[in-house]
Amino acid sequence: MYAIVPVIFLFFISCSQKQTIQDVSIVRDPPEIFISTSDTALHNNNGTWFYKNLKANGYIIEKKGDALIAKLPVVDGKENGIALGWFETGEKRYERSFINGDRDGTHKIWYKNGQLGNVNFYKNDKLEGEQISYFESGNLWQSLHYVNGYEEGKQKTWNDSARVINNFTVKNGKLYGVIGRYDCMSVVQK
Repeated sequence: MYAIVPVIFLFFISCSQKQTIQDVSIVRDPPEIFISTSDTALHNNNGTWFYKNLKANGYIIEKKGDALIAKLPVVDGKENGIALGWFETGEKRYERSFINGDRDGTHKIWYKNGQLGNVNFYKNDKLEGEQISYFESGNLWQSLHYVNGYEEGKQKTWNDSARVINNFTVKNGKLYGVIGRYDCMSVVQK
């Protein structure tokens, strides 16, 4: 009986280690090689980046003058890791997560004033969960829900004065609720 316990323990350890090894192999850091978007030897063919006719490995960078405005990690020709973008003045513009060429994880976009503009979540290159958008003022603009790339659940939109202009639910591709509200004519009582 005591001999069975160590065997079972080793079984569970080996399974959890295998899972960890598998998860680590999904995202690999690219080598510290920088390839400019202006380099004519760089091209994209059906979602795969090539540099000098080989699958690209490194960081694809874009500059405007001396300012770095984009940095995209690429491994074996596919976007892999956190892509970053900046405005010419240095403020963060976006942060996007990729795994083997697919959008996966959190994507954020900022306005030039530093205010967060969008927070999107992806799983296997499809929108998943709550997607949030803000006006440049910081007020909430949209809260949309997605399942496997399709709108599903509560969807809500506000104007910049925080007034609800859309409030509906999507269930199995059908819309329920107030789709839009427009005041076409004011009625004044005397």
